[in-house]
Amino acid sequence: MLIVAIVFTLTRSTLQQNKQLNAKVQEVYTPSLEAIEDLQESVAYSRVLIKHWALVQSRPDEKERRELATIMDQTIPYQQLVIDSIGESWDKRAIEIKDSLYIELDRLDIIYGQIRSALSSFEAYDDPIIVMEVNYQFLEGASLDQINTALDKNMAALQQEIRSNAIEVNQQIDALGDRLGLIVGNLAIFVLIAGLLIAIFVSRSITKPISELKRTLLYLGKGIYPKKNIRVSDDEIGDMAFAVNRLTDGLVKTREFSNQVGQGNFGASYLPLSEDDELGHALLKMRDDLAENERVLEQKVIERTNEVVQKKEEIERQKEKVTELYKDLTDSINYAKRIQQAILPPESDILEIFPESFVFYRPRNIVSGDFYWFKMAGNKKMFAAVDCTGHGVPGAFMSLVGYNVLNQVTKVFTQPAQVLNNLNRLSAETLRANGLGDDNLTDGMDLALVSIDENKDLLQYAGAHNPLFIIRGEEFIQIQPDKMAIGAFEYGDFNYTNHEFELKDGDMIYAFSDGYADQFGGPKNKKFMKKRLRELFIEISSIEDLSKQKSVLTERFFEWKMSYDQVDDILIIGVRYRTLSGS
Repeated sequence: MLIVAIVFTLTRSTLQQNKQLNAKVQEVYTPSLEAIEDLQESVAYSRVLIKHWALVQSRPDEKERRELATIMDQTIPYQQLVIDSIGESWDKRAIEIKDSLYIELDRLDIIYGQIRSALSSFEAYDDPIIVMEVNYQFLEGASLDQINTALDKNMAALQQEIRSNAIEVNQQIDALGDRLGLIVGNLAIFVLIAGLLIAIFVSRSITKPISELKRTLLYLGKGIYPKKNIRVSDDEIGDMAFAVNRLTDGLVKTREFSNQVGQGNFGASYLPLSEDDELGHALLKMRDDLAENERVLEQKVIERTNEVVQKKEEIERQKEKVTELYKDLTDSINYAKRIQQAILPPESDILEIFPESFVFYRPRNIVSGDFYWFKMAGNKKMFAAVDCTGHGVPGAFMSLVGYNVLNQVTKVFTQPAQVLNNLNRLSAETLRANGLGDDNLTDGMDLALVSIDENKDLLQYAGAHNPLFIIRGEEFIQIQPDKMAIGAFEYGDFNYTNHEFELKDGDMIYAFSDGYADQFGGPKNKKFMKKRLRELFIEISSIEDLSKQKSVLTERFFEWKMSYDQVDDILIIGVRYRTLSGS
């Protein structure tokens, strides 16, 4: 109990520290990087607008002039306020870099103000001296160039410092997990050694009495009565010795009584060993009334009937207990289903990220080992089709681990290959840290992870066993996955491949688990197979309404399955890509 209490306390403390460190990454470092990127974009756009101001003769109410004024007077100051609010938790080095950055921003605002003031009117562009002085600011090595160089350097340094802090926090999380594993391992070794010592002591204390019991029972099995009784001790073995001694005495008395009855002495007295001593009662019955043999037989029939009735009643009671246990188990699994459904994104959230999409999701049991995942990460849209080891309750537990770890990893990484590499690492660490795995961990996941950058019309993909299908008109493209499941190897032994693909408007993307293709059915009760699934995707890809695509997949599945049982969890995600220009 002490060791369990220690392990519980250490585990709780470690999880609390992990929670605090994860919160720091989520609430400080990730928002900080986003805020700095926003500021970087604003400064970059201001450079374009100030150059337009200087080179293009325009009126004061031109759009570009208004945008520059908005950025310098409103947007950048607001972004600085956001950075200040988040930066209260930064280290000293990051704050120093931020202060240097703000100094350069003030200098940039002064230079921009001079240019805007010099060319404040349409007629000012006609003065060659003013134009020449303004253009001088854009020459290499001039004040504006020096300020821009310093700004870029400071923003890059600040981003690097914050990323370093985030990496350091992740290393602290790893160190906490390693420390907990070491302590728990040492405690396990201590428990093992203590158990061996106790086992040796207990074994020695019971070997001798057990040997005496064995010898006595062997004698009784041969019909030999021992000459002396076994020594009775004050423990469970002593109770057994007492019972064997009493059995031996009873058998001796039974032998003597039987000899007297056999000699015709029906007046011999005999005391049964207990109320349940059937042999003793049978001898007494034989002695009392041999003439009533038929009555005795009828009495035995009644007794056997009563035993059958009692057994039947006992079976009925056991049946009621089993039914109650089954109901409790079913209720628990249904509650687990509600928990699992709570982590899955609702259809409204999915359609907000991908307006033209569908998810065909059909668990084999009440809960599922498959799950789908969607997320917006900056300017990237991400989704994944994940197949955890097994199905039912074990697969559902793995899906909860996978979903939480996937959300955690994508707070720092968005490139699919990097996400899979770290998903492999954190999944194994999570299972081991919670007592669900060991060094030969076989729990794992197969998945296809997709990231889409609409600004670049670029798809990135990495897969563990699960491929990605893309259909463009009549053209079919298959991107092959790596044949290594999540959890099948130690972190660093293998790196997943990151695939890039340029998308076009109307491309149809399919990610799926192996449940649909592995379903038995059809006239010969065979698997549906990936080839037939690929042909089905090509057939339905031209259907513009994706809800109808899902309906066709559902109809074909039940047509193929017929009356056969579903063999695995089924998950198919379909997304039609639309470019921002719509062409």
